[in-house]
Amino acid sequence: MADSNIEYAIRRIADQAYLWDDDLDGRYVSWEDDEDNASWLDTEALALGLAEMDGVAHEGADGPVLDEGYEVVSRQWRYEEDWTEED
Repeated sequence: MADSNIEYAIRRIADQAYLWDDDLDGRYVSWEDDEDNASWLDTEALALGLAEMDGVAHEGADGPVLDEGYEVVSRQWRYEEDWTEED
C-alpha cells in the first residue's frame, strides 16, 4: 500500500460493481458487488492503467482515460491492529 493510506479502484457506475483482476494482468477479470473484492491499488494512475488493460479505459493525451460509465473510487485504509472498538 502507498504511504498515503488511500487506495483506488475502478467502479462501474450503472450497478456500482467493482473491477477485480486476479493477477492484475488482464487475463481473469470480473465485476464484484462487494468493494472488498475489488482490485485496490496504491495510486489513481495504477487504477487507471488497470482499467485500460482490462478494456474500460483508453489512452488519452495525458494517460489512460476511463470510458463513459466508469469511475475511480478511493478509500482510506488502516492496519487492523490500529482499529478501535468504535470502528
